[in-house]
Amino acid sequence: MKQLALLLLLATLASGCSKPNLDPAKLRADETALVQATVADPARAEKLLALLDERDRLIDETTGMLRQYRREMQALNADYDASREIIIEMIDYYNRDRAEKQLRFIELIKQMKATTSAAEWEVIAEFQLDNFNPRQLIYGRVTGAL
Repeated sequence: MKQLALLLLLATLASGCSKPNLDPAKLRADETALVQATVADPARAEKLLALLDERDRLIDETTGMLRQYRREMQALNADYDASREIIIEMIDYYNRDRAEKQLRFIELIKQMKATTSAAEWEVIAEFQLDNFNPRQLIYGRVTGAL
């Protein structure tokens, strides 16, 4: 019980210390302008923007997957006769799907880095780290915070 209370306290403190949620469309427009101003070669800038589009699609896809998982888990929780095995099967399916999407995020970042110079990536990565937290974007959409 103490561990749960500590976890809830830490989660509350962490959410209280985070930046307020900003409009994802505005952030993306700012990111696009930054890419166009930072990446010297227009062809590489367009390739990077296409990768950012893919990142946004992956965020939307992951959001949808998580919403579906929450609905299905709520239904299983409400079903008095739902077996432990069915619930474990659902959790395992979700964990596999989530892990696959995380690997896709990693691959996208790798491709983004390959499209930019080290100096260009430093500028873009700083913006992304400050403004684009896929976990926050995804869970914020699922919980209605965005």
